[in-house]
Amino acid sequence: MKNRMAYILILFLLSTFVFGQSDTLKALQTETFLHPADGFTAYTLKKGEFVYNQSPFTLPFPSWAWWGITDNITAEIDLLPLIGGLFQKPNLPVPSFNFRFKLLDQEQWIPSIALETMYQHLWNEIIQSDQPNAIVSRKGNSWYNRFNFSWRMNPKLYTHLSMGVTYAENLYFSNNDPVHLIEKFYPKSFTPDINLSLDYRWKPWMSLHVTGSYGTTFVYLDNIPRKQQISYGFRMAPFYKNKWGILRTFRAEFIGYYIHLPDINESIESMLPIFPYFYWQWMF
Repeated sequence: MKNRMAYILILFLLSTFVFGQSDTLKALQTETFLHPADGFTAYTLKKGEFVYNQSPFTLPFPSWAWWGITDNITAEIDLLPLIGGLFQKPNLPVPSFNFRFKLLDQEQWIPSIALETMYQHLWNEIIQSDQPNAIVSRKGNSWYNRFNFSWRMNPKLYTHLSMGVTYAENLYFSNNDPVHLIEKFYPKSFTPDINLSLDYRWKPWMSLHVTGSYGTTFVYLDNIPRKQQISYGFRMAPFYKNKWGILRTFRAEFIGYYIHLPDINESIESMLPIFPYFYWQWMF
């Protein structure tokens, strides 16, 4: 049943890419970015705008999507846990809800401002990192709330700042060292989050990004507080002039990152820009 639902969803999305795309979005310099390089912007999608994101590591299952409900409200839909329960046993859908609410558009030096909230409940423990030197797992409720600020410095340069707090249950860190074992367990905790990022929309087909953060992020080792992270890389729209919608709206993000877990003094890194996910962004 789970496989059938995944294939039906993917078929529907592919059909939409081919037949349902408007020619509104032309290139990276004019698009709305929500989480470039694991940053947080204050922007929301236009009503009827849709982004489908696919990680090659979750195939054949869908990954996540963003939907502009109105010009001021964007839903960020974590498809994998909703349809597959993150492959937990029993295979129950995992409640996972994320919304961003636009509060203010930029006026000169006053930035664009948005409120973002994400709630997730894991019925069973999941291991999100099983690196030889770093095990990270969580279970139960996770809920972050944050204010996002974005400044358009000029037509190509953007600055973003996000600050908030995450509530997490049953958060576990281990260095997985049988000789000098370090473990940290937080049954219930509130921790601060801060995220600063820059994006330079260098060309219509390429943008450059760098992000520094402490706490929870959305894409890489997602929903894990207490981590320190630096990420950098670029986005590409290689076929933005193509007449075919499925190619014209195709995008890819290549990112390198360094994640430090201060509770166990261990790190997870992939410093060369890799191909973590691709996406399509279009207007219905």
